[in-house]
Amino acid sequence: MRQPVLYIAVAILVIATGILLIFGGSGSIAGLAPAQFANAAYLSIFALLIGASLAIGRHRVDARLWHIAVWLAVFLALAAGYRWFHQEPTVVVPSGNARSTAI
Repeated sequence: MRQPVLYIAVAILVIATGILLIFGGSGSIAGLAPAQFANAAYLSIFALLIGASLAIGRHRVDARLWHIAVWLAVFLALAAGYRWFHQEPTVVVPSGNARSTAI
């Protein structure tokens, strides 16, 4: 067995899909909505594969740390961009007693 992490990821995907098929219509799975459970399973597979590729790589430790830093920077940039893109616009409404500066 050369790639046990890949087998674990596929097993997680198969088990999560089976749980969704069996319990998906009953309301909640482990306290989560079915969509939230599916997202958690999906993201855990990506986390497992990325973490395993960084931990069990052919590179030296300093190269692995560099790769972890790059992935972290990419994740933080995407999270910051998502937050900035979906924030509510700020609207300034003048009060009734404010003076106008229009000429």
